[in-house]
Amino acid sequence: MDRRRCTRLGRWAPTGLVPVALLLASTPASAAMSARATASATFASATLAPPTGLTFTKACGTTSSTVTLRWTATTSTYATGYLLTYTMNGGSSGTSPQTVTGRTTVTGTYPITNGATYVATLASTYRGWTSLGSPTIGPFGC
Repeated sequence: MDRRRCTRLGRWAPTGLVPVALLLASTPASAAMSARATASATFASATLAPPTGLTFTKACGTTSSTVTLRWTATTSTYATGYLLTYTMNGGSSGTSPQTVTGRTTVTGTYPITNGATYVATLASTYRGWTSLGSPTIGPFGC
């Protein structure tokens, strides 16, 4: 393009810039992004160990009788106590499960009825969990 012709049109454009502008306009633009998400989780598991060595001593009387149960504490340091269930006359009836508070508690005295036979089961507890393989003892009675 010559300068005189551009001057007549009222604008002037140097000829060297037009090809550069076309070159820039025709170059494709590209961008790339890469993202990687990683997730990790840690899970722990434990076994709630039951107490061991459950034994009993009877105190039989004419008006009331009791049984003293003794056991070795659970090895699970996070246990919060025990759940004691004892059934009467071979499981036909029994007591409501009794909560024994404290992991280091290893004895308790419980009333029994004269002439009845009992079987006791003791489980370790933690929140809503109870141990498996809990010791059972009996029959006993007065």
